[in-house]
Amino acid sequence: MGNRIRELRAEKNISQAQLASDTGVSQQSLSQYEKEGRKPKIEAWKKLADYFGVSVGYLQGIEAKAEPTSELEHQKAHDVVWDAVGKLIRAASVGTMTYEEAFQELKRYRNKSDELRHKEKQETQQRMFDLALQTFKRRESNEK
Repeated sequence: MGNRIRELRAEKNISQAQLASDTGVSQQSLSQYEKEGRKPKIEAWKKLADYFGVSVGYLQGIEAKAEPTSELEHQKAHDVVWDAVGKLIRAASVGTMTYEEAFQELKRYRNKSDELRHKEKQETQQRMFDLALQTFKRRESNEK
């Protein structure tokens, strides 16, 4: 139990104080949960699971795999990928990254997005990736 809370907090690079502030669960309680000195009540489990975007079962150590739990969490995960793609395109366009590096990174983000993608969003996201790839190819051929 405690290891998952601490693990997820470490992945997000946040302190207990920040987690307490964001969730409304006291820092003292979080410390006890992480040390496994006390078990959270169901309300606290739900708050923490929602915050991290995982199921209560995963947080408790019952489930082995962390899956986004709601449409909002899926959208947040997609937003992270698209923010990164935007930064990647900017870096390639100003020359702080080569087109080959950008292309490889774009493929990595595509794979990440494929993991997150829902069926109804598939066509739109595919068009966006295709457009980005075409833009890189066009720019590269114009520079030669």
